[in-house]
Amino acid sequence: MGMVSVLRSQSIYHGITQCMKANSDPAISIMRPEATYVSTGYFQEVAREVDLEYCLENKIPVIRRHVGGGAVLLDANQLFFHVMLPAARAREFGLPLSLEERFETLARPVVLAYHKLGVNASFRPINDIHVNGKKIGGTGVGEIDEGIVFAGSMMFDFDTALMARVLRLPDEKMRDKVRAGMDTYMSTMKKELESLPKLEEVAEALLSSFEEIFGITLIPSMPTPDEMDAIYEWDNRLKSDSWMNEIRLKEKDGNQVKISNSVKIVQAMHKAPGGLIRGTMRVVDGVVDDVCISGDFPMSPQDCLSRFSEKFVGVPFDKNEMKRRLESALNELKPDMAGVDTGDFKQLLEQVTAS
Repeated sequence: MGMVSVLRSQSIYHGITQCMKANSDPAISIMRPEATYVSTGYFQEVAREVDLEYCLENKIPVIRRHVGGGAVLLDANQLFFHVMLPAARAREFGLPLSLEERFETLARPVVLAYHKLGVNASFRPINDIHVNGKKIGGTGVGEIDEGIVFAGSMMFDFDTALMARVLRLPDEKMRDKVRAGMDTYMSTMKKELESLPKLEEVAEALLSSFEEIFGITLIPSMPTPDEMDAIYEWDNRLKSDSWMNEIRLKEKDGNQVKISNSVKIVQAMHKAPGGLIRGTMRVVDGVVDDVCISGDFPMSPQDCLSRFSEKFVGVPFDKNEMKRRLESALNELKPDMAGVDTGDFKQLLEQVTAS
């Protein structure tokens, strides 16, 4: 529940989740970061979602996490929670097989905690917590080796102006609209309650709710030596350029591009119920040379999106051929997607091939 560094607020749950084995006990971490930063989702292309130049100039760190969802501003006005458990014991703790149903199950303690604090919260699919029609929090799920992590925060207050500023948006008019939308459709405990509860009260409401909903007893503890080793490894990985820029088109040797008579980059986006899907393709001489599919939608297993993208490399840039490859890839990989289906990817491809 104490303050931790920006980097450690992410590496702790990454490291503990990675250390989960089939017989491991579940663990819950709660903490606050000592400074403001931006966290981007696992499937997002960071440079397309965040104004990196502004963040650099204003010393706002940007960290890509191993959990899905969108870019979000994080600070000490939020109490982070992370529920970590071995995938092998998911059914034992009542987690459904479906990713979409898991969100609802894992959100129940959070909803109960808000009720204990006097906030009439409820779960709203796909993965949000709402109160009186306004969003008071989002949740995300990640998979690291044999572990599963469910992440979210209890919202004391939220800086909508800074959130709108750190996003990469086309112009100031759009930035004003984004901020106005957040002011209208987001809420916090500061807005909902006459006085803010103490941090200890919120932590107690949250932890006791997890115990009640899942029938467990939480015992205070510190990370084991193996977990600390993994946390140190994630400290280094999370701040590396290779991790930050993992989701993007691969670098192309300049000489190779010049040889080609026709090189083009095509882009499109589609808003599905589960989130935004972006598609970027590099086409060389009428053939797809590289593909980057990104977004803030949930998908499991988490390596599925990169494998799905690779299925289009070497395919003629033709609408019918692309549709055939899409259906073949989804039938082969069978990803679990919450709020996203084959039709959404077909619509994305329609836009890409029309570019």
